[in-house]
Amino acid sequence: MKVSKRLRSILGIFSIAIGAIVAAFGVQGFIVPTGLGGGGVGGIALLLYYTLKLPIGLMTFILNIPLFVLGWREVNRKFVFKTILGLAIFSLFLDLFKGVQTIAIDDIFLGALYGGVISGISSSLIFHFGGSLGGTDIVSKVIQRKYGVPMGTSSLAINGVIIMISWAILGSKAALYTLVTLFVYGRVLDLIQSGVPTKSITIISDQSEELVNRIMVDLGRGATFLHGRGAYSSEPKDVIICVVSLPEIGRLKQAVREVDPQAFMIVQNAGEVLGRGFVPND
Repeated sequence: MKVSKRLRSILGIFSIAIGAIVAAFGVQGFIVPTGLGGGGVGGIALLLYYTLKLPIGLMTFILNIPLFVLGWREVNRKFVFKTILGLAIFSLFLDLFKGVQTIAIDDIFLGALYGGVISGISSSLIFHFGGSLGGTDIVSKVIQRKYGVPMGTSSLAINGVIIMISWAILGSKAALYTLVTLFVYGRVLDLIQSGVPTKSITIISDQSEELVNRIMVDLGRGATFLHGRGAYSSEPKDVIICVVSLPEIGRLKQAVREVDPQAFMIVQNAGEVLGRGFVPND
């Protein structure tokens, strides 16, 4: 059943709002109680809260205003609109959730771990529907569009300067655990955006037709033939290309061993797979 464009737009706005609220809860529920910092604009807002007691949400919104200009020029306006929406809700609930801590966390490591996981999940939801929470997310989005660098990776690199400032103000322990938070955030973000772990398989075999039949029957996966030629023998060969999920690797290797033990197989990581059988293109 196809979802109408208007309904999809409403669903996107609702999802961005939910993601922003969850992200705000993650900051006030795990980051602030354990005295951790953050990255980018949010990290600066946290430092202002710890030192001058300025509202985190309000400062987060104000400090993001210059970055909206970058987003307006470098990224499409729909993205900027959704970013402003997400940031406004995030900033509002940051201050509304002040003092809220449903789970008592006294361990700074657990605060860093849970804070990073919640931030990564909520940001992934927001990114999926074309928005962000501002700050380095906008910069990371621009870098991803121009250079193809994963958003989690570029965000971690950009936040290095903020970590050094946190080190000077909060101390080495808080700064180091803040780095743990950002690392977990980046890994969760990259993992969710890349989808279920998959492997790209290249197989060179004299029994290519039989192998493809086994792949389609045993694994329910499609495959593609590429025409090649052996460099030593100069004989034509069919090269099999297919993509399988991580749990299917063992079954594929077993099929190859049974059909052609002499087959040459290359297993590579597939960072992201879009299309039939994996993540839909729409």
